[in-house]
Amino acid sequence: MLVLNWHIIWTFVNILVLFIFLKKFLFGPVTEMMEKRTKAIEDSIQDAEAKKADAMKLKQDYEEELNQANLEAAGIVKEARERADIEYNKQVLQAKEEAARIIQDAGRTIELERKKATQSAQAEIAGIALLAASKVIGKNVDDDANKQLLGDFIKEVGAVK
Repeated sequence: MLVLNWHIIWTFVNILVLFIFLKKFLFGPVTEMMEKRTKAIEDSIQDAEAKKADAMKLKQDYEEELNQANLEAAGIVKEARERADIEYNKQVLQAKEEAARIIQDAGRTIELERKKATQSAQAEIAGIALLAASKVIGKNVDDDANKQLLGDFIKEVGAVK
């Protein structure tokens, strides 16, 4: 015959009640907490990926700005060099013109001084010649006559050259 052992049935019922109790008060909250934790981790990962994408975009923007700044700097340096070359050539040209003007002025000054020296030498030579001539002739002619003789003498000497 079949004997029913109540002890086994009570053990089975206790296990069943314990399982329902654990499912209601332990497995449910633990599962809910695990789902919340999983969602929080997924949200953190998505947020981190979004921030990484933003950071990469910012990095690209900064690199583009840096490249643009480098191009602008190179342009500014090139422009400055061109202006410096133009200014250098301008200064050199002005210096050459100034040197030519100074040389021309010096040439004029030299010519004037040479003419003055020639006139002075002619006057001194004429004076000496008149003095010598007056001593040789033994008489002194007036100044107008002396100047006339001197002028004729210089013309003759100039014509010989």
